[in-house]
Amino acid sequence: MSTSAANRRQRLQPADRSDSILAAATEAFAAAPYDQVSMAAIGRACGASEALVFKYFESKAGLYAAVVRRELDGLTESQASAVAALPPNSSARDLVRVLIEATLDQMASADNPSASPFFSAQVDPPEVDQLRADFRRQLAGQLSQRLRNPDWERGRIGVVGFLGFLGAAAQQWVAAGCPPAQRGPLVEAALGALQGAIGDWDSLAPPGR
Repeated sequence: MSTSAANRRQRLQPADRSDSILAAATEAFAAAPYDQVSMAAIGRACGASEALVFKYFESKAGLYAAVVRRELDGLTESQASAVAALPPNSSARDLVRVLIEATLDQMASADNPSASPFFSAQVDPPEVDQLRADFRRQLAGQLSQRLRNPDWERGRIGVVGFLGFLGAAAQQWVAAGCPPAQRGPLVEAALGALQGAIGDWDSLAPPGR
């Protein structure tokens, strides 16, 4: 390693070093499947040794989980901001619509498409699959809590089914390159899937309730 490279590595503060590793890992996991990415390659991409990468992230699975967690945390914030920005007297349909829109925005713009809450791959580590499952479960829980009848089993099943439909349709949309012409119909179809499952939008409490 050159002296200039070593000095550059020493000048980085811990937070900056962690960010640089995460950025390199995001690019690496976006470019190749999990099992084809090495910690050594990630280190080279950000000017760090493999040992230093392991110092900040104890395992490749842990580093991949950090990449996915950062994207999902960003999606949570985007969804919350979208709901907060709804005008007064918005409907439950409006609330679900902005949740869908925020999800599609994240999936279309994410640095790593595998950070989608609906992505799945046979080679992914269990902890990463669990992160995605936890996100979907939390979103389902948030919507189910808006059911006017909290004991309505059909409503809870309908919410889970809606997320399954949204996930499958959104992943197909991303695989096609996120064509703008398909986005509107996707949103409307997902809204229709939930409405059909619960029977009536009045079954869900609107924002602010």
